[in-house]
Amino acid sequence: MSRFRYFGGVDFSGAKEPLSTLWTVVGEERDGKLCIVSLCPQPFRADLVSFVADGWRRHAGAAPEDGILWGADFPFGLPVEVMNAIEGLRERTWRGVASWVADRPPEEIREGLPTFHKAPRATDTNGAMAPLDLRLYRQTLEGIRVLWELLDTAEVSIPPVAPRADAGTVVIEVYPAGAVKDLGIKGSKVPFRPGEVRARPAAFRPFFSFDHPSLEAIACTLEDARDACLACVVAWLCRDDLDQPFRLDRVPRQTIETEGWIYRPPAALG
Repeated sequence: MSRFRYFGGVDFSGAKEPLSTLWTVVGEERDGKLCIVSLCPQPFRADLVSFVADGWRRHAGAAPEDGILWGADFPFGLPVEVMNAIEGLRERTWRGVASWVADRPPEEIREGLPTFHKAPRATDTNGAMAPLDLRLYRQTLEGIRVLWELLDTAEVSIPPVAPRADAGTVVIEVYPAGAVKDLGIKGSKVPFRPGEVRARPAAFRPFFSFDHPSLEAIACTLEDARDACLACVVAWLCRDDLDQPFRLDRVPRQTIETEGWIYRPPAALG
């Protein structure tokens, strides 16, 4: 039986703040199904840190002892070859890289690693882009900074790169664009015709429901809100499979613990 009653999803953004593209969602497991109870934007990444750490409880009506499993949509780590190329790194581990990233602006980091812009992680599958790709690098590096701040301010577990057995807040990396394929969800990211928004909920019903029609309308209308919901449902589906990267045994353990891992719905892995 899962130790989590609540689940969260983060559609992340590395863009200039304040943001309209960073969304969080919180769902509650009810009678073996996931029900979305909160869906809201976070204008600043600092707001996201406090919300993931503890602010979500007010939205969900959760007790202080209730745990939550979050799915977040950004690369949690850099390729091992990138880590090995960083000069002056005090510790060649995920924590060492995260600390180094947190002290530098994304542009400086990417400019200093010109040969690795297209370097993928050994752990990546399902069409994921290289973490330092031009389209993704800010999301990657700002995301790693957020993880470092979370570790510094709250009791958080981030498997497989920074696990903590007794943490009530757990954050895993997910990939909503890949989850759409894994789950077989049909339909475009946003509505294209009048009235389409009323039909779109049918694609979500096999996986989750909404506590209020207004939450459903937001998720069916705004792409970033939709992706936050998908991140949440992947976290829920992975609630009893947090050892997934090691269970599959496809990549050496040390590589997984350094680069991170995109969690996928267990049923999609065979």
